[in-house]
Amino acid sequence: MEIDPSLLYSALRAGESAGKLNATLKAHGLYSSFQYVLRLSPAVHKKLAEVGGGIKTSREAGFDGAQAFSTLLHETVHWWQHIGSTYGLMLSLTYPVQAHANYKALKELADKVGFKKSVRQLIGQLSGPTGPGTIRGLANTIVNNHFDFGAFRDLTFNQKTARAAAENPFFESVGHSHEITYGNNLLVLAATLDPEFRAFQHPRDWEGPFQELREAKTPGFYYGSRVTLWPVGVHEIFEGQACFCQLQYLTFASGGRLGWDDYRMLGMLHGVYERAFQLFLKETGLPWPSTVDHPTVALFLLICDMAINPGAGFPFPITHHFASFITDTDPGARFTMLSALVRMKCPDAATMIRRYSRAEYEAVSTMLAAQLLVESPMSIAERCSKWSAPGAPFESLMREKDTFDYAPTNLPVRVLFSHFLAFMQDKFSRPEYFCWPGAWMAGERAAEEARRLFEKHQALFIDKEDDDGVFPRLHPDKEEAQVQKVFSAFYATTVTYDLTDQWISQPGPFRYGYDWLSQTTDTSVMKAFADGNFRQVYGIYPDDVECL
Repeated sequence: MEIDPSLLYSALRAGESAGKLNATLKAHGLYSSFQYVLRLSPAVHKKLAEVGGGIKTSREAGFDGAQAFSTLLHETVHWWQHIGSTYGLMLSLTYPVQAHANYKALKELADKVGFKKSVRQLIGQLSGPTGPGTIRGLANTIVNNHFDFGAFRDLTFNQKTARAAAENPFFESVGHSHEITYGNNLLVLAATLDPEFRAFQHPRDWEGPFQELREAKTPGFYYGSRVTLWPVGVHEIFEGQACFCQLQYLTFASGGRLGWDDYRMLGMLHGVYERAFQLFLKETGLPWPSTVDHPTVALFLLICDMAINPGAGFPFPITHHFASFITDTDPGARFTMLSALVRMKCPDAATMIRRYSRAEYEAVSTMLAAQLLVESPMSIAERCSKWSAPGAPFESLMREKDTFDYAPTNLPVRVLFSHFLAFMQDKFSRPEYFCWPGAWMAGERAAEEARRLFEKHQALFIDKEDDDGVFPRLHPDKEEAQVQKVFSAFYATTVTYDLTDQWISQPGPFRYGYDWLSQTTDTSVMKAFADGNFRQVYGIYPDDVECL
């Protein structure tokens, strides 16, 4: 058995950066929150191609193939985190919803004062009142709305970004950022798919209770309130979950011959990859486990899963406990508190997971959720699964997904949400697989069902061995022309979201750094593509902007 480090890393190496919040990891590859693309290194692409088409178990792939597949698994877990968790969906939707929330206001502002960039700079040049109906008030609303989504991302990402968000002059409060993000996400989802609010709670139901919290000076919900910085954010949780899933896969694929020292020597276990696990051990009071397949590691992965799957506000309505909305929806808060509960209330959880079974997943997650007074992951998955059943609100959306023939209205929202629902359907049936995929894709548990689930829930958009652009993953049961059509429409809209972000927040002319999307398309062609889609949405050309 020979280890090839080139197969255990993907697109980016330690120390390289793809831009803030573009890369959810900086050592083992790239899954981009904004670009929605999974990237693999040429070496990994080549080895997977040599193994042959389709997903292979570790026995079929051989150990070299298993090493390459472990990297694919790592990156796919990042896709699942974004598309298959409730927090991940809220995060992924912030980019399209950020543009939707300001669409009418941006058009109105351009009509009144001309097409000027950036809106944030414009505020500093305006004088007079800031109330409703005024130009300054309109510009303030645009910038504040835009900032609130970014603040939600930063507050939940890690301590550094949370501190920066709290120090920004546009920052209102943590509770305000969470409320605005969840509320606008639900409004866009409802406008696109559920106009009668059959599935979602209308955010207007929150306005009164949250206003009462502001007036009562409840910590976290009023301007000037102290910001709690949790020891880890979703960055460390995402990295820890993906890394330890990969380590478990390699451990089972090697028959237990690889251990902690091997992974440290290979550079797979350090810094951000183990930070959440170290906090987990500190809060639970558990020692570092002797092996990677130890019940302690299984519990860590379950708590990662619970941390990124809050139920408050979405998919469940908020009917009480409004004051705990921040900690109920912040992955870092949830992770820290769930880990502490093992020591304080649920010590038996430390040894309960030995077979990686559905029964163990349900028993431990339900016990911890009950102690934290939050919805269990099984109840969340069940509720979302019912939404796509025959006669349910999103039955027709799932037909669009099955045929890949999506209605054009808010297409990225439709694509993301339909894949979330499909994921939740399978998670309700097989939660153990999605919590511990490394244990179910290698070794004695590897089976056809695990292969089917992995194939079904692969990332939609990928790169290639010899091209770092973005390509749609082809599906054997879908028409290639239809897949390409959705791909083109998805990224046409995504580029418009980026230009909208620049219009509001970034000084100077528009920038067209879209070589990540296509390495073979001429820059002028890409600019024309972006400009045409921007004009179709706003009725103006980016080149006509007046830079302030």
